[in-house]
Amino acid sequence: MNLNTNGLYWLSPLALAVTLAACGGNGGSSFVPDNDNGGNQDSPLLVMHNGGGSVGQIDQLDSGLRVQSTFNADANEGIVLDLLGNVHAADDTAVPSSVQTLHKLLDRQDGASPVATLDRSFTATGSSNLKGVAIAHEAGLIMAANINGNSIEIYGTTAGAGATPLASTALAGDAWDLAYDEDADRVFLAMTNGTILVADDYVANGFSVAGARVITPDSAGMTSNMHGIGYDADSDTLVVTDVGDAAIADDGRLYVIENASTANGTVTPARTVNGPDTLLGNPVDLVLDGSTAYIAEKSNDAILVYRSVFSGPSGDVAPDKTVDSVKPESLAVIMDSPVQPDLSDLEDTSVTINGVMVTRNPDPDNADPDVLVYDTDLTAQSRDFSVGQPVESISVNQTGDAYATYDSGIAVLNRVGVGRDGESFNMSRDRLISGANTGLSAPKGFDIADELGWVLVTENSAPGSVRVFGAQADGDVAPIFSIDLTVQPWDLDYDPEGDRLYVALTDGTVAVYDDLSTDRGAGGADRTIVPGEGGNAFAAPTNLHGIVHVADGDKLILSDVGSGANPTDGKLYVLDNASSADGITNVAVRIDDEDNNAVGNTMLGNPVDIAFDGANLYVAEKSQGMVLRFDDILSSAGGDVSPDASIAQAAPESVVLIADYLGRAPE
Repeated sequence: MNLNTNGLYWLSPLALAVTLAACGGNGGSSFVPDNDNGGNQDSPLLVMHNGGGSVGQIDQLDSGLRVQSTFNADANEGIVLDLLGNVHAADDTAVPSSVQTLHKLLDRQDGASPVATLDRSFTATGSSNLKGVAIAHEAGLIMAANINGNSIEIYGTTAGAGATPLASTALAGDAWDLAYDEDADRVFLAMTNGTILVADDYVANGFSVAGARVITPDSAGMTSNMHGIGYDADSDTLVVTDVGDAAIADDGRLYVIENASTANGTVTPARTVNGPDTLLGNPVDLVLDGSTAYIAEKSNDAILVYRSVFSGPSGDVAPDKTVDSVKPESLAVIMDSPVQPDLSDLEDTSVTINGVMVTRNPDPDNADPDVLVYDTDLTAQSRDFSVGQPVESISVNQTGDAYATYDSGIAVLNRVGVGRDGESFNMSRDRLISGANTGLSAPKGFDIADELGWVLVTENSAPGSVRVFGAQADGDVAPIFSIDLTVQPWDLDYDPEGDRLYVALTDGTVAVYDDLSTDRGAGGADRTIVPGEGGNAFAAPTNLHGIVHVADGDKLILSDVGSGANPTDGKLYVLDNASSADGITNVAVRIDDEDNNAVGNTMLGNPVDIAFDGANLYVAEKSQGMVLRFDDILSSAGGDVSPDASIAQAAPESVVLIADYLGRAPE
């Protein structure tokens, strides 16, 4: 089979191999030859089916719109993809409806179904029948059209079981679908009464549609019922489908509306397409990719493709391509969205760092915010957030969601990496991974591997372990797998380039696991690195905490708190040849005043966590109550050197750098 992988190049080599290996046709869709294609390739698509024995089946189509694999979801209505390839789907098979999140669906095996360790869902309390969905990617919100409830329901993309709506927008009628223009904060609602509602500053105004404009196409039929809707911001063009009478299979229409951001009242569409050759009967969904429209035509069991849809004649215009598809309900375009480096793997100094995120772990009676963001010069605080738990480590994935360990679990914090200043934990947006099945009782440091969709956590309770969860895990769920240790760990760093895990252990050594994604730690550590000088290991007490692997140059940066009871004996190390080092390994850089009874110029006492931007190292120095920055750490002369920048911070526990590419929409 000659499989075109356009739209999949952003997957990791491992994920792409899994995806290609899973390819295979099925009875859900069949390819109809397109003799007039002219060499054009289409966008790969996801298709949700809802009928004909295929309720909840999601097909993955390639650029020839051929079925490559299927997934058997619990949901059956609108679908939307996020930046990392997770699918958010509405399910109205019961009332109230529910929202399901499917972990990295593009990577799942053909014929797979949801599993508790990877996928999550929550009951959409107060809803009737959720249909179309959209994501506000930077804000981290799912917007769902609630048919028979006359509303738009708003939830956090990170919400789990027990979530309630963050907001509900009351409407004068029902919306079937919606399109959201992220840059303009404008929402377009396809109303079943034959109009399009347009609300400006939708999120900023608290999800209000007060003062919204109403667009009514003057070319609508006697019965008009808007369903699918897509907006192209570059041309300010709206494309909308109209199912007309849902009981009639040949009265569907397609409208192209120009100047959509300002249109108001009754308008004449630039195009109105209808008639028997169009095959438009019940066009229930539409997505745009540039000027190409893909339409889910449910009553006629087809996906219709109109290229250059913004221009061309009105009337009975046949689609450029027709693909058989049993009862398609909704569509999503698979976007080319390269995954950027995880925040633990920042090495390109040209990446803009928007802030330094720090957690604090003070006395439990202290109710001040426990997540703070500073500027990179460590001169001022820009925002804060309250988790409400004694926070240990924190990191952020590329959607901008933060994951924070606390005394018995992980808090998943919706878009805290990019905003929510002054807010606190909210079950409408956030969730917890906690309970007996997690095996978490004293989790400490962790890493997020976005390409794999994994969250890797060190469990510090004796004898210790590494526990690996799916990034969409929720509640009392078991890890995907775990690695048992004989020494208690504190922190870890996963190197996606080498598929290698480095674990900082509290006995002053580093355990190294090769081929992690395939071996999953079976057989124990492949090597153990023992930092030292002159061929001798450093004398006790030595207790490694922070760890960063630098792939460019194959270096390892470590922080050593020494004795946790001694506030003056902290150290930093840099080691060369990290991927092959074994046994006692001489450090290349050692920042240490060499007096365990004095903090010295280094200000290092208990450096509990570190973060690296490709040149400079940021340190959470807990015993001194400071966040420190050591510039050009890899070429430092070492010794009793002073940090290049610092800021006072009570009880800092962890530190992570916030890159400017977080929270972006797929593109």
